[in-house]
Amino acid sequence: MKKIILSFFIITHLLASDFGVEIGLIGQLPQKEFKDEGVSNGLGFDLSGFWNPNPNIGLGLNLGGTQYGSSKRQIPFSYFSSAVTITEKTTNDIFYGHLLFRIRPFTGNVKPYLETLIGLKNLSTTTELLNENCVDSSETEYDDCEIASSKNASDNAFSYGAGGGLNVKITSIGGEEESDINGILSFFLNVRYMMGAEAEYLKEGSITFSDPSDGPVQTTFSPSKSKTDVMQISIGLHFEIE
Repeated sequence: MKKIILSFFIITHLLASDFGVEIGLIGQLPQKEFKDEGVSNGLGFDLSGFWNPNPNIGLGLNLGGTQYGSSKRQIPFSYFSSAVTITEKTTNDIFYGHLLFRIRPFTGNVKPYLETLIGLKNLSTTTELLNENCVDSSETEYDDCEIASSKNASDNAFSYGAGGGLNVKITSIGGEEESDINGILSFFLNVRYMMGAEAEYLKEGSITFSDPSDGPVQTTFSPSKSKTDVMQISIGLHFEIE
């Protein structure tokens, strides 16, 4: 994911003229079959970049991800003793990437818009074992506290939809001859309905364990299968280079 975000900003720099970028927080609400399966609401990040061939049209790329559930439990580090424990953490995630087409019919300090998107999403569940007496260093790319990890499930699904939003100007940046960047910083609110094809996935409660007193613990996975429609609501900042 770090490589994807880095590539995104490199493309942003290369296409700096008539370019816009949005960074926001996103809430994801399961709909229809996905909701009926008991999938939890998700929270995450959303990142979009645009090339604007004219002030009313934007072509771009939308990336993001949400976590739709997690669980933790303490387990003995050794089967023969519970004196030392570690943390087992399971997370359910959705990551997505879409091509995006946006129309802004009006100019001014308040700009409503409509958009359509098409792409893919990945639903995955990962379990990791963590050292409880550890501090993760920000200087390393990996988790210093992770002992081991496994991907319990992963599936891809076709994703497409439409939405709309509003950009509200906060301030202008630059504007002077010696300034390297001239642009507009805005606040945005966005709502989308994204239809998702059928996928197999795990959710909270899909992983169960046998009683340790009965012998070595056995893990049971009970995946769900359904279409993966969601409603996305996001807020954040939009910067457009003029």
